Order: sequence, then C-alpha cells, then structure tokens
Amino acid sequence: MDKHIFSQWQVALCALFVLADGLYLPAGPTHWLALLCGAALSAALLLLIGKLPGTLLDFVSAVLALLLPLRSLFRLYPFWDYAGLPPLLAAALFLLTACLLARRGADCLFMWSYPVMLAAGVLLFLSVGVTLPDWETRFLEVPQAVPFLRECISTLPGYLAVLLPARLAGDAKAPARGILLGGVFLSLLSLRTLLLLGGAVYPYPSYAAAGLAAVGDFLRRCEVVFGAVLVICECTRVAACFSFLRTAAPRKAAARR
Repeated sequence: MDKHIFSQWQVALCALFVLADGLYLPAGPTHWLALLCGAALSAALLLLIGKLPGTLLDFVSAVLALLLPLRSLFRLYPFWDYAGLPPLLAAALFLLTACLLARRGADCLFMWSYPVMLAAGVLLFLSVGVTLPDWETRFLEVPQAVPFLRECISTLPGYLAVLLPARLAGDAKAPARGILLGGVFLSLLSLRTLLLLGGAVYPYPSYAAAGLAAVGDFLRRCEVVFGAVLVICECTRVAACFSFLRTAAPRKAAARR
C-alpha cells in the first residue's frame, strides 16, 4: 500500500465506487436487505480474492477499467435525457471531469473522495430524515429463501468491482470496509425509495422519489443535489478506471525490467 494513501481515503473511494449504483437501484420489497447481505459477503470475498496472484488481479482490473466507463455512459445517457439535460454535452463534460480527476494521480483521487463521501453521507441521512414521515412500512415483505438468495448473488458483481480501486491502493482490508460502508448507503437509499414509491414503476426510482415527499422546496432541491452526487460517484468510478489504465502500463514495464 502507498504510504500516502490513508486507509480512510481508501474506504471513501471504494464506498463511492459502490454508491455509484445508487441511481439505478430497483425499488424491490427485499432488495434493500439483499444489498446489505451482498455487501457483507462481497467484503469477505474481496479479502480472499486479494490473495490471488497479482498478475491475474491486474488483468481483471484492466478489463474492468475498460468496461466500466462504457457501462457508465450506457446507463447515464438515457438518464440525462430523462432529466432534461443534453445527453451529448453531459457525456462530454462527464468524461472531461473524469479525465481531469485521473490526471491528478491516484493519491489525489483517493484524497478527493473523502470529502465527497462525507457530503454524500450527510445528504443521504438528510434525505432519510426529511422523508421519514412519508414512509409506508406496508411495502416491506418477508424474503423468501430461494428468490432472496438469487437477489443477494445478483448484487455481488457490482460490489466486487471494487477490486479495481483495491489494486490502485495495493491493499484489500480498507477497500473491504469501503464495500460495507457503500453497501449500508445503498441499502438505506433502496429502503427509502421502497417506502416512498412502493410498487410504482419509475425509470430511476431513487431519483423519482426526490419529488414525491411532502417537504419544502429547499429540501426538495437537496434531494436533487443528492441525485447529482450520485452522478459524481459515477464520475469518480470512471476516474478510478482511467487512473488505473494510466498507471498499469508503467507498472508492467517496471515489472519486465
């Protein structure tokens, strides 16, 4: 582990890496619980995966670094159109921001993630606090064993993508804690969305829930700001991918020497 990358920075970046999926969470009746269980299982798996040969882990991380930015753009493009933003311009600004973050180096990216993670946490708990009176607990269901197990397993790929920032940090212990923290954030966001929307179907449930709570205009704008923070989390994930690709080639060349 780079001595300049403190463990709390690693936790923050990995939590943001996970929280980037918050914009697309389904409002399923048991999904919030599956997210918690999946995070715990993924954190344990990451510690085991970290013991595999470094060459294999670097190869898998490089593949992730190539695929995840494409996935982000594929998911965000219709969201920008849905939110009334010009998709091409938004995509260009998104990629430019990610490139600028990556160019500052992995150390700066980890350090920058810490205040962003704090802001995301504060806004999430503010969102929970102001919408709590509108929650409907009747939407909760008791999970059925087999479907719930499938739901838990379906969350694992998203969590285990944290392997990439874990390779950037050169450690797995703090990233495993980042998975747990990100999983708690995702679970809370999913629970809030479920208890506000119930069975209603929306393209982006966590974003759609922003305008449904009976709160004042200022707090409603805070909800919209939280939606923007989720996009920033996605941008951070892409920046981490770019940063890994920038550092992978020099590391490979040094290893050959």
